[in-house]
Amino acid sequence: MVLKYIEHPEIKTVEIHIDGKVTHEEFDSVIIDVGEFIQNFKTIKLLERVETFKVGMDMSMMWEGMKFDLKNIRHISHCAVVSDIGWLSPLSKAAGAFVSTKLRTFSMDEIDAARAWLKDPDSAG
Repeated sequence: MVLKYIEHPEIKTVEIHIDGKVTHEEFDSVIIDVGEFIQNFKTIKLLERVETFKVGMDMSMMWEGMKFDLKNIRHISHCAVVSDIGWLSPLSKAAGAFVSTKLRTFSMDEIDAARAWLKDPDSAG
C-alpha cells in the first residue's frame, strides 16, 4: 500500500501519506474516509505527506480528486504539505493562492513542525 490514511479526531485532523503510485482502490477508499471525516466534524485540517509520487495516476482519478477538492475545500481550514519533492512546494503554494484554506509547505524533516502547526496554527511558527 502506497497510500496511508490516519485520523486524529481529537484535533480534527487527517493525515494522508503517499509513497509511490496510487491505485484506484486506495484513492477511492481515502476519498470516502475523508468525506466521512468532514461529515463528522464539518471543518477539518489536513496533512499531506508525499515521500515519492510515481507518475501514472490515471486521469479519471485526477478528475475525481479535483471534483472532491472543489466540493470540500471550504471544509478544510488548514493544509500542511510535507515533502522533499522539489516541484511540489511551489505547486502547492500556487494552488494555495486561490483557496481560503491556510496552506503551508514543510520539508520531510519538518513533519513534527507541520503537525504542531495543524494542532495549534496560531502559535506554531
